Amino acid sequence: MAEGLPTAPAVASAPRVAYTRLMVASILGMIMFGAVQVALPVCLDALGRDLDLNFEQRGTLIALRMAALTACLLLVGYFGERSGKHHVLFWGLGVIAASQVMIARAESYPRLQLAMVAAGLGFGVFEALINPLIAQLHPHNSARALNLINGLFSVGLVAGALSTGELLQAGYSWRLPFWWWAVPPVVCAVLYMTPRYPPLPPRVEGRTQVQEMKGFLSTPLFWVLAGAMVLGGGCEGGLTSWAPNFVAEELDASARAGAWTTILYGSFMALGRFGAGALVTRMRPVTMMILSALLCGVVTLGLAFAPTLWSTYVLFSLGGLFVACFWPTLLSVASDHISRGSTALFALLGGAGVSGCVIVPWAIGALGDLVGLRGAVLVLPAAMAGLMVLLAVISRLTRREPSTEQ
Repeated sequence: MAEGLPTAPAVASAPRVAYTRLMVASILGMIMFGAVQVALPVCLDALGRDLDLNFEQRGTLIALRMAALTACLLLVGYFGERSGKHHVLFWGLGVIAASQVMIARAESYPRLQLAMVAAGLGFGVFEALINPLIAQLHPHNSARALNLINGLFSVGLVAGALSTGELLQAGYSWRLPFWWWAVPPVVCAVLYMTPRYPPLPPRVEGRTQVQEMKGFLSTPLFWVLAGAMVLGGGCEGGLTSWAPNFVAEELDASARAGAWTTILYGSFMALGRFGAGALVTRMRPVTMMILSALLCGVVTLGLAFAPTLWSTYVLFSLGGLFVACFWPTLLSVASDHISRGSTALFALLGGAGVSGCVIVPWAIGALGDLVGLRGAVLVLPAAMAGLMVLLAVISRLTRREPSTEQ
């Protein structure tokens, strides 16, 4: 994996920066980030049965975690590029580790809810700081480095789903995976605890960011992109959160089969993200997203009628492939047409995407109690239909406006 990343000469002008240590921490951290997020969905069926939780309560757990993530992402995204970033990352990762222990020890629904809030706060710190840090470590090759690092999130999804599913299949309690995944955040926290970070960008000042935010908040394109992030992120969150539960509840599949649904989904999402990076050189990014939304809508509609486990495997795999491009490509469109490389812009649009990850999983759970999960997953093709409308508007707006200058 390390061979694909830009080498140390990219930061030769700042020899005191702990390049290798920070890159190792970021590689391990992004894998951990995917793994700890997927442990809950894989365990959700066993956890729900043990604590007698209905679908809405299960969906609310994920929604709480994502809501706390959104709030923390916006706060840290605004103030994150200040001195002392190593302390913020250290304590954020420490909170992630503590939240895993809290989940493992929870004996009631209120304690699980508290653990979800703690997990979301820790996730928000990491989400807000990881991408700006990688961009600062690779100022001359950030696009390639960011694509590789974010692709590792899907590797973490696969690793977390595989390890958690196998533990459940072997008959261990659903609590054990959370004890297991409490260790990697501690390792990453120690690695990040160095003062030798890249120097702060000269333009990062509170007043400058306020003026910058006022500029893009008055831009219609920003609000359409924010709506698209809600729908695209919501579909991704819905597929990630409910894949294991869907096969367990609707097809009476085993814990291992539920984990493999997530493994296949995560693997194809990684392929989709790396493939989209190559495809955007041959067609307009918005055109690619419209085609992906159409295909993702067809695939998620098929979930309501999938008769067998194998057909469900195929549909979730294709769902991961087609949903993969929305999050990073929408952010790149915002950077190209509103404000290139703006931390505040990325934080606000990221917050919109995460809010979709709150709304859609909760909506699927709430509808699942009323009509079953087969009917509830129709939320996903409906989101894709709405996304296609917004992408058509984005296409018109971006054709009118030239890209921002480098």
